Amino acid sequence: MSEDNGSSKGKIVIKKRSFVMILVLVLLAGALGGAFSYNAYVTKNDFTLIKTEDFETINGVYSKYAKLEMLYNYLNERYYKEIDQGDMMTSIYKGLFASPGDPYTSYLTLEEYEDLMVTATGDFYGIGVTMEVIDNEIVVVSTMDGSPAQLAGIKTGDVIVSVDGVAYGGEKFSEAASAMRGELNTSVTVSYRRDGVVTDVKLIRKKITTQSVYSEMLEGNIGYIRITSFELATAEDFEKELRNMEVSGVSGLVIDLRNNGGGIVDSGVAIADMLLPEGTIVYLEDRKGERVYENSDADCTSVPYVLLVNGGTASTSEILAAAVKDNKGGIIVGTNTFGKGIVQSIEKLSDNSGALRITVQQYFSPDGNVIHEKGVQPDYEVILTEESETDVQLEKAIELLK
Repeated sequence: MSEDNGSSKGKIVIKKRSFVMILVLVLLAGALGGAFSYNAYVTKNDFTLIKTEDFETINGVYSKYAKLEMLYNYLNERYYKEIDQGDMMTSIYKGLFASPGDPYTSYLTLEEYEDLMVTATGDFYGIGVTMEVIDNEIVVVSTMDGSPAQLAGIKTGDVIVSVDGVAYGGEKFSEAASAMRGELNTSVTVSYRRDGVVTDVKLIRKKITTQSVYSEMLEGNIGYIRITSFELATAEDFEKELRNMEVSGVSGLVIDLRNNGGGIVDSGVAIADMLLPEGTIVYLEDRKGERVYENSDADCTSVPYVLLVNGGTASTSEILAAAVKDNKGGIIVGTNTFGKGIVQSIEKLSDNSGALRITVQQYFSPDGNVIHEKGVQPDYEVILTEESETDVQLEKAIELLK
């Protein structure tokens, strides 16, 4: 490289071959979210003329990614088989987003992103299980009512070991979730570990719907509303059921959040607003310490209520439970909740090649209590075991409402 001391003062001349390699690295960085402005460059006799500031930017990128380029070439040249270049680049992106050690932060291929959106907002065929990554293992948070997973006996805390004989760890979370989905009425074999024992179950995929609110009347004029997850329509559906309960003159209400693995935060906040008087529902804090508060207004239900929670109550469900507990809006019955107190942002890349899922905030209860990895402790701890002949948690809730 050499400076041009002629009429191109303030500019740098580099060989075209080197420029192409550096520009590839710049484009790679740009694809991962970098912001560079590109100008038209003059190329002549195997040299390219660029502005000094652009050269400094490119040189800085090259310095950072030179080792990556070296390893990339070494692997391509020495590996005994030809490597799929698309798979190689995807692995680089995934490795980058795995570096924080956060199982909820990841690079998603376009297929993985579309699968995630279907799961969150639409109907699909699968086994009906909510999972998270803990200690690089895929752990069941909850199973949906009446789903193949629930009917097969899969429970909160079970570790998914393999799907159709293919082993999956936490780094393969998206692939495992995708493998469990498929065509209606097709079979899938899931192996899970519980207390050190691995069990294989053959499941038939069924339609998993986004209906998330169910209600009924219990004896003693007590209403019962179960929320299985927080979807786009959950708050609206809950409000309809709540208003019906109010009009019918129920003496109390049981809101069941057991095995609710969470979902859309806004839906949980909206429901908390219906249950609580004016006050703080939750606040979220980012790496800079900047906080965002979600508050309720003075308008709320006058019906006394009890929340049911357990170890499968996670994420958005815990926002609701913590808000009710700290604001003393109702009584919480059950066992300690799961403990997922962080929020992710999902952004699709502008080139439509994939998406980024990043943990951007941690949330705290109104009193400032940490929920992540700790959960929410109920007011009344009631343990429901497999040996229990009746739903002792529900019975306790009804007792408290009488």
